[in-house]
Amino acid sequence: MQNKWMRRLLPLLIVAAAVAIALLMIKSRSELPRREAVASIPLVEIMTVEPGPVETTVHSRGIVAPRTDIELVSEVSGRVVWVAPEFLEGGAVKQGTPLLRIDPIDYEVALSTARAAVASAELSLAEVQVVVKRAAIAEAEAQVQAAKDRLRQAEADLANTEIVAPFDAIIDIKRVDLGQYVQAGSQLMRLLGTDSVEVRLPLLASDVPFVSHGEAPDGSWPVATLHSRFGDIEYSWEARLQRMEQRVDAQTRVFFMVAEVDAPYDESRHSWPLSVGLFVEAEIRGLVMPRATRLPRSALHDGDTVFVLREGSMRQRTVTVLRREQDSVIIGEGLVSGDQVILSRLDLMVDGMPVAVES
Repeated sequence: MQNKWMRRLLPLLIVAAAVAIALLMIKSRSELPRREAVASIPLVEIMTVEPGPVETTVHSRGIVAPRTDIELVSEVSGRVVWVAPEFLEGGAVKQGTPLLRIDPIDYEVALSTARAAVASAELSLAEVQVVVKRAAIAEAEAQVQAAKDRLRQAEADLANTEIVAPFDAIIDIKRVDLGQYVQAGSQLMRLLGTDSVEVRLPLLASDVPFVSHGEAPDGSWPVATLHSRFGDIEYSWEARLQRMEQRVDAQTRVFFMVAEVDAPYDESRHSWPLSVGLFVEAEIRGLVMPRATRLPRSALHDGDTVFVLREGSMRQRTVTVLRREQDSVIIGEGLVSGDQVILSRLDLMVDGMPVAVES
């Protein structure tokens, strides 16, 4: 009987002992140090502004095109009997360079015949002048003039058997070659002038008021800087803003400013030739805002609001945005000299929120 009670009480004794040990351990544990709760103040980047003159910049892009682009045609018929070594597609030629010749034999014969006709007409005129017949004299004079006109036409036809470059050019397309027979009016080649090139730069309607074009009274020109990359090397060219096209693209609704560069292949004037067909980026120097402030786009909130730092907290302020550019905005009214504009964008930004400046 006694053993039976011992077996029943033993588990209870074990549990009681465990509870006593646990209480003893809890009471003997040292108290953890207490720390004051510290509010976390976000760090921000600021910019101290100083309103003053700000030059606007308009970005665009386009393809270099020749100002002069013609199809050269033959004015006489015949077989091509000679072509110049420079007569190659993509080749550059100087003004007056002979490019090809058409067989001149028929035109040499025509020239000789015309000269004989002039001599015969002049002889007939001399004969009638001796007998002093007024009607015959008038007719003979007309025959002399007609013969001289045919002679002049024969001389022009013979000269036209040699095709020369009418200006400094690039041979864009070659349409004939040695031995080919051409008719009068046949297209021989397409020439692209190299005296100057143009770039049509598309502009949004919002960009147009900030750019100017045409020669100023003092002889200066508004300019744009053209850029293009060749691998890791970037080249640039300065272009004058020649004119604004008096039309708007019907599909894209953009305006076109035409920039012009003289002597694009002259390496004494340019660090690298500005080749026809090259794609270029353009940076147009626009009008100067007399009193404004340029800020990074990150500083602008809700279209027309910035935050300024005052006495350790951010304060919301409404501003007038004069222009939005690629990475910046130009502010007119709303900021004064010495204002510290907050550039950082926080997850939460409210008026009166305390902030600290990044060191």
